[in-house]
This record gives sequence, structure tokens and C-alpha cells, in this order.
Amino acid sequence: MTMRNILIGLGAGMATALLFAGLISGTALAFPLFILSPLPIAIAGLGFGTFAGSAAAAVASALIGFTIGPLAGGLYLILFAAPVAWAAHLIGLSRPVEGTPAGRQWFPLDSVLFRASLAVAVAVVIAGFVLGYDPETLIQETVKMLQAWLAQSPSDGMTPTAAEMEPLVRFNIALMPFTSASLTLGILVLATWLGGRIAKMSGLLQREWAPLWTVVLPQQAALLFGIAFVASMIPGAPGQVAGAVAGAIGFAFALTGFGLLHAVLVGKAARPLILFLVYAVSFVFLLPLGIMAVVGLVDTALQFRARRFAAGSGVS
Repeated sequence: MTMRNILIGLGAGMATALLFAGLISGTALAFPLFILSPLPIAIAGLGFGTFAGSAAAAVASALIGFTIGPLAGGLYLILFAAPVAWAAHLIGLSRPVEGTPAGRQWFPLDSVLFRASLAVAVAVVIAGFVLGYDPETLIQETVKMLQAWLAQSPSDGMTPTAAEMEPLVRFNIALMPFTSASLTLGILVLATWLGGRIAKMSGLLQREWAPLWTVVLPQQAALLFGIAFVASMIPGAPGQVAGAVAGAIGFAFALTGFGLLHAVLVGKAARPLILFLVYAVSFVFLLPLGIMAVVGLVDTALQFRARRFAAGSGVS
């Protein structure tokens, strides 16, 4: 631990808090800034070590709690700051091993992604408990809000009634444990990946670099996802908890599904175009994400990439 790392942690925490504050600005950049808010924590953790990343997470959460409210600061710590700092810590773990490149064995990225998905699932469950997540109350409040919003908009007499809106609202709120966990994990992975790229460009990343498409979830992830997905059909809190687990691990499988597509297209001239189109469609529709989750699940179950490609040990 050095004074430089302390100052890096303080600065990264302040940067994270400022990016998060953009969420309350109401501008078009509010959501993109919020998505990028954990990035300084990832850069600090990956480039300067665990202490810098942990300090950044603590400072950011404290500043958010002080300026916006203790609840906001606590939720940010649970959902984003702590998981990103922990993921950076895992990526930086290594042990000396003779006969390996640079004489070190690094913590596998496969395990990092799996553990990150579990951490996100736990964080979403805790956040739901803290916020008092109640689907029925939320459904009624959402329907009332939509009615009030539609009443202020120009109408030709075709405004849907509360009874007509409720099925769609109920469906989306029922999916909240899945979607919340998926979005949170997506933000965590994006921040960690970008942080790794920036640390590498700056010459601060210690471990070897390898394509992210080499990451394949361990087979126990497939078993846990199956159990959680079935359990998510249970009414009430048990199903909601299972839904968060299934959502986080399912999104992790979607990422590995995209990875398999990258692997299959290696050396193909149309690779950039195909990948661009697939990613573009996935940002607009949810169906491709579901398809990729199934692809990633099958890939893990059959160990396709494990047999065809040598998994890298770096971060990409």
C-alpha cells in the first residue's frame, strides 16, 4: 500500500460518484454515464491493486450516500461498487508456478465470470429486500403512473384502460428479478472489460491478455442455472430469489454464447459484419439474448470450445 494507491482510490471514487450523479440530471447522457460509473473503480483495481479498487468503491458509495442519500449510497455499494472491486481483485490474483508464461498462474476468467454472476444475484436479492420489493403494489403503482402519463398526452379516444394495461405491466414486473440481475451483471462486465483495456493501454495491467470469447462457464453453472430457472416458477419470494440467480447466470451464458460466435467466426472475412449485426439486433430485441444464452448453455454442457480452443488466461 502506497500513498499513490490511496490517492488513486480517492480520485477514482470521486470520478465514480460524479458519473453516477449524472443519473439525476435528466439529460440524454444520464443513463450512459450511470452505466459507465463503475469504470473508475475497475481501472483503479486492475491497474493499481485491490486496495486502490476497494478504496474507490468505498469513497464512491460514501459520496453518493452523503450527496443523494444513505439508501442510494448503500445500494450502489451492494450492486455495483463492491462487485466491480471484487472482480478486479479476482482478476489480479495469481500464484507462482514453474513452467508457465512469466512463471505465474492467474485466476481463471471462467471462475471470475461465474462468481461475479453469483455476487450480482445476491446483491439484487439484498437490494430487493432493502427496497421492500412487492410485485402487486408495484403493479398497481405502475398502472396508475401510466394512466396519469397517458391522460396528459394527446389522445384520439383509444387510451387503454387499467384492465387492458395490467397484463403487460404484470408480465414486465414478474421479469424484474431476471432483468435487474442481467442488467447489473452487464454493467459489471462492461466496466471490468473497459477497465482492463485501459489498464493494458497504460501498461498497468499485470496479467496476460486473451480474447474474452475464450471464457466458458464451468459445468456447475449450467446445473445451478437449471435449478434456479425451475425454482423461479415458484410463487412468492422463493421464486423471486431464484429468478435473480437465473437472470444473472443466464446473462453470463448469453455472454459466453456470443463468445462462441466469435470463436466460430475466427478467420472469416464476414466476421466483423456478422458480429456487428448480431450485437446491434441484441441491443434492440431480447430474443437474441435468449438464443445466445441457450447457445452458451449448450457450449458449456458439451464443452465444445474447451475441446476446440485453448482457453486464454488474460482479460479482454
